[in-house]
Formats: sequence, C-alpha cells, structure tokens
Amino acid sequence: MNQQEELMDSILNTDLEIIETVRSLQKENWNDESLKNQVTDLLKIHDETITKLRSLQSDDHGCDCGHDHS
Repeated sequence: MNQQEELMDSILNTDLEIIETVRSLQKENWNDESLKNQVTDLLKIHDETITKLRSLQSDDHGCDCGHDHS
C-alpha cells in the first residue's frame, strides 16, 4: 500500500469513528462533553490527514488521467 492509499484508509477509519461517536452523542441527547471533545479531536485528525493527502497529490503530477498537472 502506498502512502496515498494509507492516508485514504486512515481518513475512512477516522470518518467511521466520527460517525460512531456522533451516534453515541445523539443517544446521550448531545450532553456528553467527553464525546463532544472526541468528535472535535477526530475532526482535527481528519482535517490534518486530508491536508497531508492533498499535499502528496499536489506533488504527484502523474495521476494517469492524461492531463499535464505540472
């Protein structure tokens, strides 16, 4: 698995964890501060991972789409 695939896998796992945590928060009537903090932390991880992925993609001009991205 290359670095981009690893980052995409990490994003997917983070998204699934965000969904699970939000569902737990909903069951608690949106009143659990630790779950709110967990969602905030997970969103930060998600955003950082997206930034890393975009950085890798901007460095990769050979996406095989047939266009010159340089």
